Parts: sequence; structure tokens; C-alpha cells
Amino acid sequence: MTIHAAKVKIPAKNTLMTEQLKAKKTLFSVMLVVLFSSAGIALPYPVLAPLFLNEVSPLTTFADLPSKILLGIILAIYPLGVILGSSVLGAASGIYGRKKTLIITLILTAVSYVLSALAVMAESFLLLILARFVTGIFSGNISIAKAIAVDLSPTLDKTHTFSLVNATSYLGWLLGPLAGGLLAIYGLDTVFYFAAVAIVIALISVAYVLPAGNSNSSQPKIKFSQLFSKQNSFALLANKKIRRIFLIYLLATLGLNAYYEFYPVWLVENFDFTSPDIGYITVVLTLFMTITSVFFVKQLKYLLGLKLGAIVGMMLMALLFSLHLVLSATSVWPIYAVIGIAIAIFNGLLPVYISEQYADIEQGQLMGLITTTFSLANMLMALIGSVLALFGAHWAILFGALLLIIASIDFHFSQEDIR
Repeated sequence: MTIHAAKVKIPAKNTLMTEQLKAKKTLFSVMLVVLFSSAGIALPYPVLAPLFLNEVSPLTTFADLPSKILLGIILAIYPLGVILGSSVLGAASGIYGRKKTLIITLILTAVSYVLSALAVMAESFLLLILARFVTGIFSGNISIAKAIAVDLSPTLDKTHTFSLVNATSYLGWLLGPLAGGLLAIYGLDTVFYFAAVAIVIALISVAYVLPAGNSNSSQPKIKFSQLFSKQNSFALLANKKIRRIFLIYLLATLGLNAYYEFYPVWLVENFDFTSPDIGYITVVLTLFMTITSVFFVKQLKYLLGLKLGAIVGMMLMALLFSLHLVLSATSVWPIYAVIGIAIAIFNGLLPVYISEQYADIEQGQLMGLITTTFSLANMLMALIGSVLALFGAHWAILFGALLLIIASIDFHFSQEDIR
């Protein structure tokens, strides 16, 4: 009997190991996509603030509007596209297949980056706006990557996979601004061409590394145009409980984006940072985000729980953002390192809380709503913050700190603790 039991257990163990190996391979391919997609998105950011604040051209003087307002429009139009794209792409991947949808969107993202480069060469503000909008639409495919990571649960721990995907995203945000800052001497068009190359690499990784997935046969096939009315992520907001948590998430990401969008402007205003300088300090920021996400977020989940851990991340961000009133050219470097830690805690725990709380919902659609909400916050803060930045970029960042405090309080009193 003992021998017979052993024979039964060995195949089961081998099956588990095979499933875990397959899941790790899938996670690796997703991380490659997120790495190069995030790097492509982040490439232009160190270049845009110095360009619009320090240079005079048809791009920076369009319609005789203040350069900070034009910069705000440029920053806002991209997430507007992401809102449109991520609201349907996550759901589309659940119907038509994750891999197929991801490949199509990556191809179109690369094309849109080339269009951005051509717009810069032509010094056409309107064409650049169009190109950034289209890029945003198809960059909403990050919601697909997150949905794939969620699909790997319970074979792989969901918090761990989220942490690794987030860490890869941070690494992309580390390499992207660094490359953008270094490439700035060759012109903004070169930066966009380089972003297109990064997306092509991501495309190759999906085509050859990501295992083929099956579409959801339980759902009837519908036309892609019908996704906007029948399967968009905003439809989830009909649920009052989901609406409440996403209002909290919106407030928190508004606060986070106040920092993301305007710390380059603040650095230029206060310390005359150049594009390479912004790239280097962004490396510090994202390096600590990456380290925290890989090595500490999972442990914080078990130590504090998802709810308290997310609150700690939000309150720490609020405190550190407030320090922009007193930071010096020297102290800004270590403080930005700690900000990276706080951001990683927030990004690593709150989305997992939402996924765990609503595990019965199609995760592609849910991740689409998370990405859409973040992008909506990105767009709104680009517009609101650009007005506040007319009085000084620190006002936009301080406003973000206030929103994070409000989100933390609401989250504490309205949501259950999940451990």
C-alpha cells in the first residue's frame, strides 16, 4: 500500500511542478512586455518639461498659450487615450484571447510612436496631440498584461506576481527616463523612434515567448465596436461597492499623479535640472520602487495586511510630498528614494486588495478599470496641476498630498480588512 501511494503522489507532484514552470514562463513573458512598454511610455517625460519651459518653437508657442498649459495638454492627452483603450482592451482580451489582443495593440503602439516622431520633426503641435492620443489608446494593453498575471493565481501567489509585474514596470520607468534624458541631445524625435524600437522588442517577446491562450468560449463573440457599450470596464461601476473603492482609488492616484506629472517641472523651477538630471533622479526613484516591490511588498502584506499596508503607503506618500516646501538640491535625492518605497507599497497592495475583494469578476475587465482609473487621474491631474503650477509646481504636489490623506481616511472607514 505504501508503494502504491508513492506512485500516486509522484505524478501529482510532477504535474504541479509542470504547471508552476508554465506559469513562471508566462509571467516572464508578461514582465518583458511590461518592461519595454513602460520604458517606451516613460522615454519622453524627462524631455518634455525642459522643452516646454526653456525652448521657443511652434510646439511650445502654439496658439500663444502659456507653455505650462501646453505641457499640461500634452501630458493629459496620452492618459485620455489610455482611458479609452484600457476600458475595452482588458475585456477584449478575455473574449478574443490575451495573446492575440496584445500582439495587435503592440503593433499599433509602435506605429503611433513613429507618428509622434514625425510630428516632432514637423513641429506640429496638433499632430503630436493626435499621435500621443493614439499611443495612449493602444498602451492601455498594460491592463491585459496585469490580467495575465492575475490569471496565474493560485498556481503563483497573486501578491507576488503583482509585485514582480510592478517591479518590472518600475524598471521600465527607470530605464525609460534615463534613456530619454541621454537621447535628448539627439532630439525628441529620436526619443520617440527609440520608444518604437522598445515596443517592437516587446512584440517579439509576446509572439515567441508568451504561450498561446484560449479565448473565453463561455462568452458570445461580439463585434469589437460593441465592446464600448457592452463590455467596457466602466460598466462595473454600476455596482455600488465597486464604485466606492474606485472613488478611493481615483483620489489616491490623483494624488500620486500630482507628483508624477509635476516633479520634473518642480525640479526645473527650483534647481534648473536638465533632461539628464531628471533622468538620473528618476533612476533613484524607480530603483527604490523596484527593490521594494521585489523584496518587501509581499512581506508587508503578511505583516500588515492589504488594507493597513495600502494606508501606510498612501500616508507616507502624503507626508513626503509635503516636504517639497523645504527640500534642497541635496536633500531631494534621499527623499525621492523614500518616495519610491512609498509608491511601491501603495501600488503593490491596493490593486491586489481590489482583485481579492472582487475575485468573482472577470479580471481582464477589472484590471482594465484599474488602469482606466489611473489614467483618468493622470489626465485630470495634468490639467488641474498645470493651472496650479502657474503659481508654482509645488502647489500641484501639495494638492496631491491632500488628496492622498482624504483617500486614506475614506479607505480606513469604508472598506473591510483582507488578510
